[in-house]
Amino acid sequence: MKGEILGERYQVEQLLGKKAGRRTLLALDLQSNQPVVIKLLNFSNDFEWDDLKLFEREAETLKSLNHPAIP
Repeated sequence: MKGEILGERYQVEQLLGKKAGRRTLLALDLQSNQPVVIKLLNFSNDFEWDDLKLFEREAETLKSLNHPAIP
């Protein structure tokens, strides 16, 4: 996964975390040359819609954070 390019824009640096149905990655935005955190939701046979609701709620919370230590 390290070095993989996602969406022709983000180069994966490392896996930060992995939980059932989702992964969190540290990546480099190739357009801005800034570090970013990417959260991927995996759809599988055991996927439940509550997982999507939790993912969306977490994404909204993360978008609202503003701190120099958070890429």
